[in-house]
Amino acid sequence: MDKIVNIDIGGYTRPITGEKRNGDVIYILKNPRYIFFAIIDGIGHGDVANAIAEETKSFLIDNHNSDIQYVIQKAHEHMLGTEGAVIGIGCIIDDNFSFGSLGNINCKIVNAENFDMLSTDGLLGVRGRTPKITSKKLNNNDVIFMFSDGINGNFNSSEFNNYHLFSSEILAKKIVKNSGSPFDDASMITVKVQIT
Repeated sequence: MDKIVNIDIGGYTRPITGEKRNGDVIYILKNPRYIFFAIIDGIGHGDVANAIAEETKSFLIDNHNSDIQYVIQKAHEHMLGTEGAVIGIGCIIDDNFSFGSLGNINCKIVNAENFDMLSTDGLLGVRGRTPKITSKKLNNNDVIFMFSDGINGNFNSSEFNNYHLFSSEILAKKIVKNSGSPFDDASMITVKVQIT
């Protein structure tokens, strides 16, 4: 009998205190073949960082696919000559999750224990490297957290009473509000996994 994998995904992002334009952007795509999601953090804050992050997001909208390493390398080539950005991409196919990054976008899976995914140092458009891709089979009740460096990554799901009752979008917003630094743009994508 085939497994049924239900995914609830949502995100929240907000700018550094005092700025109207956010240097972080999130992108979430659900299609019949996979779920693709990304956080992009343009270097700096305000208008310049926002323009870089939005340009990177536009590239992803036109060039997403399940080969994360390829997408990141092509995004790096596309962004050459800019101030740069960091990026983290996740992709879910059936009950398999893959994550890759260039720069300090972090990702972890929380359930009975925390599983930290690997990040690769670098900067889109400035200092490209081949990203390490980490893959993991998902389990029932896993929660994936992908977040920018404006979030203190020491949080875990036990800090949020009845977190399983909240949608992923509301959970992302709660974490940004509780663990986000007022001195940086902050972004979070959460993914709740139910397998039956």
